[in-house]
Amino acid sequence: MQRVRRFLKLVGKPLYVLIALPVALIYGLGISLRNWLYDKRWLRVHRLPCTVVSIGNLTLGGSGKTPFALYLMEWLSTRGVAVAYLSRGYGRKSRGFAEVILNAPQAAYIFGDEPCLVKARFPQIPVAVAEDRVAGGQALLQRYPHLQVIILDDAYQHRRIHRDLDILIIDVQRPIWKDWLFPLGRLREPLRAHRRAHLIILNKKTAEKARQKIRFAAPTLSFGYTAVGLRPAFEAFEPLPLETIRYKSAIAFCGIAYPESFYSTLRQLGVYVVWQRDFADHHLYTEEELLRLRRVFRRYEKVMGIQDLLLLTTEKDLVRLQGSGLLHLLERLPLYAVQITMKPEKPEEAESLLRHFFGNLTSI
Repeated sequence: MQRVRRFLKLVGKPLYVLIALPVALIYGLGISLRNWLYDKRWLRVHRLPCTVVSIGNLTLGGSGKTPFALYLMEWLSTRGVAVAYLSRGYGRKSRGFAEVILNAPQAAYIFGDEPCLVKARFPQIPVAVAEDRVAGGQALLQRYPHLQVIILDDAYQHRRIHRDLDILIIDVQRPIWKDWLFPLGRLREPLRAHRRAHLIILNKKTAEKARQKIRFAAPTLSFGYTAVGLRPAFEAFEPLPLETIRYKSAIAFCGIAYPESFYSTLRQLGVYVVWQRDFADHHLYTEEELLRLRRVFRRYEKVMGIQDLLLLTTEKDLVRLQGSGLLHLLERLPLYAVQITMKPEKPEEAESLLRHFFGNLTSI
């Protein structure tokens, strides 16, 4: 009851809570029953003839799944492992299995922004989308029979497919141990579901608190986010080293789950954000929105006399813009994407654990 009162005070919408609470209870019972049926093998689990790695979380929205998938793909590929990436392709305007082709018209709309971001980072690695991960994995193996590892993004709850390694990402703005089941909160399933994980990835800023609050059954690793560079949207501009933007002014915009994390990164880099605009996660930009960004940029540049003004966004947003057919509306503006990567707090520990999990692959 104390937790209920605390949540009522936090939300401040008693009527919504009154409606959402029974829905959350029914939803929780349904999820628990489904998990029990899988645990008892009463629901069929399909195996693929390769190593399958699932990366997911317990909450709705972003939590660092794709950045960690990028880290793991780099770790595997640099050790000679044949790896592929398979996503649902959240927000895409297509259905079924499709292999990501970056130069396809409106690629981000067809395949989703995150798969396009992964393909841009690793053009030599197969990247595909499919709602049905079993069918998607089988299709990938038909095209690339040499594959050793398939990484499933956002698949912790997709239990129809057997996974050899279940990686759970816990990186949320609100402590997960204080959260509630959807629609009362952001939990996809009860907190105890963390026990299915073989490896848990924590944000190093909140890792110690998480370890104190939750008795994890699996080994944990702490990771942090690091800005590594600035990628220009147009060939007329050169990539910028991070140190060159300190004390510069910028117009910033993004459409990600936690926009404050992006603006916080800019502040840490010493950038003075004179104007910012948030959009919804996976937002598909319109002509009107981009023209407004252009007008705002020109106003600050000319009317306010700001020299060397930058237009900054995230890599995921730039991928959406490049696949929208509207990027030309921002042409001749110094539009850059801040490149972010994940790095382990203890590299030796991460290396040891990953070698333990993937030691059966002869390439390593």
